[in-house]
Amino acid sequence: MSMGRMHDVEKMIDLFMEIDKNDDETVDKKELTDFYKARGVSQEQIDDWMKKFDTNEDGKITLTEFCRGLGIRTDELRTEKGYRDEQRAGKAPKVASDVEIVASTMADYRKVALTEKFKELVKQHDGKESEMNQVALEFKNYLDENYGRVWQCVILTGSYWMHFSHEPFLSIQFKYGKYIALAWRTPQG
Repeated sequence: MSMGRMHDVEKMIDLFMEIDKNDDETVDKKELTDFYKARGVSQEQIDDWMKKFDTNEDGKITLTEFCRGLGIRTDELRTEKGYRDEQRAGKAPKVASDVEIVASTMADYRKVALTEKFKELVKQHDGKESEMNQVALEFKNYLDENYGRVWQCVILTGSYWMHFSHEPFLSIQFKYGKYIALAWRTPQG
């Protein structure tokens, strides 16, 4: 199983969560400077972060400012943080052994929910290839209803190569039986 490669926005989100050690949803300039200086990042790059995200110029980057700067919803990032905290504490559920994650940066909780729903849909349609179009539609509808719009879903049985844009932490590629499922939420705007 592979975790997949995080893109830059996902890395930035992970860094914000890591820097905010006291979970007050705020990173001040000192926390940012201490964190980055220890990793050899230049003061210029630190200043660029402050300029980009500290919109009210109070020397702090709040979660709201950070999310606004990245164009993501604050409530979704809070949910993601909760999932990742559970995962780090070893409390997250595990993906079933009959599912192989090809690539994903989703938290384990979401991986389990999505793969279990897909398995349920395949079983409802008796795994018939002739009904996989319906499975894809039902899977997409489930994702749109439960994880916000707008999801793309592909089900295939062969090799594939792809490049696509997706919302942070909302992309998964997995194999179940002979089917490979790809799902991602497209960026809005």
